[in-house]
Amino acid sequence: LESFVVGFFISLNAVSFYVFFEAALVPMFFIIGIWGGKQRVYAAFKLFLYTLAGSLLFLLGLVYIYNIFGTFDIQKLATLTPNLDLGVQSLLWIAFFVSFAIKVPFRTWLPDAHVQSPTSGSVILAGLLIKMGGYGFLRFSIPMLPQASFYFSNFIVVLSAIAVIYASLVAFAQNDIKKLIAYSSIAHMGIVTAGLFSFYEEGVLGAVFQMISHGLISAALFLCVGMLYTRT
Repeated sequence: LESFVVGFFISLNAVSFYVFFEAALVPMFFIIGIWGGKQRVYAAFKLFLYTLAGSLLFLLGLVYIYNIFGTFDIQKLATLTPNLDLGVQSLLWIAFFVSFAIKVPFRTWLPDAHVQSPTSGSVILAGLLIKMGGYGFLRFSIPMLPQASFYFSNFIVVLSAIAVIYASLVAFAQNDIKKLIAYSSIAHMGIVTAGLFSFYEEGVLGAVFQMISHGLISAALFLCVGMLYTRT
């Protein structure tokens, strides 16, 4: 799992990026499905199917881009795809958005996955996996489709604000501490998405810092919760 995640973050090829993006789901599926709680099978399949279904649009977008430019090199595509007209960029942007937004900030599968996951799974899920969507926005949507990203930016900021408010209110109503942290994570990732699409240097840098800090803090929180679970 760690190898897949590292491969995802260092990929400079769109195909390997997608492969690692999806491959990371497989060990997480088994971690939850085998060592999870009473509803582990439901949570594991919900995680797997939600993210896999969304990622299919990302794959279709990559195939379309390859048919036009004949390359999967991310650095080359970052100089070529901005030349596409706004209509094409918008369609590709929507495909990428659906794929990445399932991981950030509209992840309804996350609370179930955290509650049913063992402590080690929750740590990896909170610390690394849910950051993959934000990184996808930063790596693909914004640099490759800048016109479409700017066109949809106000819409994304509003959606992110709604996600932050809703997730925060739901978190207050939770009796399960794992669900509380999970909904809190959704709210935090909403802040990240808003920062990325603010198109201000401070906003983007703040979003990156928030992803790193949240990864460390949320992982530590789940370690503490795991310790409490084993003692009660």
